[in-house]
Amino acid sequence: MTHTSHLGPASDLGLSDLAELFTLAYTGYAVPMRVDAGALEFMHEAFDLVPERSRVAWHGDRAVGLAMLAVRGARGWVGGMGVVPEARRQGVGEELMRALLEQAREAGVRRVQLEVLEKNESARALYVKLGFREIRRLDVLLWEGSPAPGGPRAEACDPRSARRRIVAARPALEPWQRADETLDRLDVSTPALRALCTSGGDAVYRVAEGRASVLQLHAASEAAAGVLLDTIRTRDGVSTLRYLNVPADDVAAAALRARGATLTASQLEMALDC
Repeated sequence: MTHTSHLGPASDLGLSDLAELFTLAYTGYAVPMRVDAGALEFMHEAFDLVPERSRVAWHGDRAVGLAMLAVRGARGWVGGMGVVPEARRQGVGEELMRALLEQAREAGVRRVQLEVLEKNESARALYVKLGFREIRRLDVLLWEGSPAPGGPRAEACDPRSARRRIVAARPALEPWQRADETLDRLDVSTPALRALCTSGGDAVYRVAEGRASVLQLHAASEAAAGVLLDTIRTRDGVSTLRYLNVPADDVAAAALRARGATLTASQLEMALDC
């Protein structure tokens, strides 16, 4: 294994430099990410990233990799891990992850979770080596087609009331990016949270520039999920709808697939008990 010169906290870098490293570290990935300082600041605030406990790998005076840690009490989340192309396959990713897990333990985290692209076999192998186990498959679905005209529609309702009903009915925790703590942060930001309700379920979502992002949705059936999704698409000039990391076996995923939604990524949620 070729070791890095040293590891340091991500807080040693300013937002712009860290965002540039983040983008470079995902160069060539199946789903590359382009992150600017504004997007990274949003991630810090919405996802509870902790720069002081996140780690950056250095070769000399050049940053070559990063692993970002988010902390919520006894739970932690890897909010991004990557290595720049020229430093890959040298053990940098493993060093970063081992250091990140040590920081998580020092912070009192009892369980660390992450998502990895299903086809990223090398990253999956690393996480298994470190002790992570697969929990479930999560899909990223994009619906650009038009809903069928007519048919039942849901009604607008209070987002906080809808959230309470979703919490009471859900069978498992939401993925980190759509967890209740994340929605608590988004509840005071722009664009505002919106909600719909029917007799069969509730949905909480946001709309920006004609694009709707489903944040949480619980429905008793695929049909009820379809009513909620169809209504989102017919309100406020929405042209596309995206549902990030919806469990593959969820009724909303089935409803979106039935409507011709595109699967843009499939990820595995993994967890490690510290």
